[in-house]
Amino acid sequence: MSAAQLPTTRSTVSPSVNGSGSKAVALVPTNNVTTKDGVTVRARIDPTLTVDDVVKQLCLNLKIKEPPAMYALRDETDDLVTNDNLRKKIKTKLNLKYVILVLYFDVDRRADTSWAV
Repeated sequence: MSAAQLPTTRSTVSPSVNGSGSKAVALVPTNNVTTKDGVTVRARIDPTLTVDDVVKQLCLNLKIKEPPAMYALRDETDDLVTNDNLRKKIKTKLNLKYVILVLYFDVDRRADTSWAV
């Protein structure tokens, strides 16, 4: 597996038998996810997962050392991906961005006052 491909975290699609007797499996849609460093990876995101689970899996697969709670997903128009809209964004194969939560960014900046004038 290359660094640019992430495995499916969990399959919820049941195989069915086609006319030839072999099993056919429905494909999980693949989305492009761009990291905060500008790297774009293709990810098969299980639509039954929560956003928190998706973020945790991205942290693991991308070997990000910061806690997953520091990250969020946004779409191309910077709309926050939530549990309510995740399935729709996956099905339409929208490009997603893996971003640092603004809350953590602001806390970090306040903690480091060396930038202040």
